[in-house]
Amino acid sequence: MTPPPRDFLKALGGEGLCLLLNDAEVPRNDWSNQYAALLLNRSIVAPPEAISRLATHLNSRDLTDLARQIDKKRERVRTKGPVKPKSKPVSGSSEQAILQVRRVVQIMQMFLGDGQFSDASGICRSVFRSQQERTFLRALSFRFPGLLALPNYPLDQIVALDRVDTINAKTLRYGRNCRLDAVLVIPDEGDPVAIFELDSRFHDVPENAGRDAMKNSLIAATGLPFFRLRAESPDSMTVDEWYALLSDQVLPHLDLGGRVRCRKAAYRLIPC
Repeated sequence: MTPPPRDFLKALGGEGLCLLLNDAEVPRNDWSNQYAALLLNRSIVAPPEAISRLATHLNSRDLTDLARQIDKKRERVRTKGPVKPKSKPVSGSSEQAILQVRRVVQIMQMFLGDGQFSDASGICRSVFRSQQERTFLRALSFRFPGLLALPNYPLDQIVALDRVDTINAKTLRYGRNCRLDAVLVIPDEGDPVAIFELDSRFHDVPENAGRDAMKNSLIAATGLPFFRLRAESPDSMTVDEWYALLSDQVLPHLDLGGRVRCRKAAYRLIPC
């Protein structure tokens, strides 16, 4: 595979600077300083207008001088005008038409990072906190198409914390701010059927283990099936692998039983 031209990479970096300045009224200082270093080292190229904005933000005289140099160079090119290429007339005609073609390239700045970086530039963010959660929820929806799979659901939405007799003040505070990785509920009715947690090596930390113990006690009070699933390689688990695990380890333990009830038919009647 042929590597991209050096000039293209320089222009790509400059386009990233333009996107940063356009998206944020006050760009982040750490990113601005990195772009300034790249510009001064001639590692990237950018329009003088963008460099001037960055120079104003960082109060950099070096960037201001660089913007002036580029602007003067561009002005000299304008003064000289386009160079007319020499061409031979085509046989059968006295003149040959010459078309000026301008190439327009649309580029995007991208860098390596976890899923949270993609939500850093705006207010809205994904309901998933990892690729593992996204893959698992797809498998959960495929394996139980008649039920509704909800990701990162608040625990106090399915557990009446004030009715748990054995709860203490610390566990109560935790329960009000706790979220569950995935919950299966009955559509329309909203009755929870099963709860899932995707464990990892971070759950082995004593602090996290204490939180897991509080979560276990709260869910145990509901009597709902609770599954803690832990993959050896979370990021490499596929939808098919999660599907097979749900079929073998989860399906045999699910029993909808009397939880299916129609509130629409008798909304004011309370089930016994």
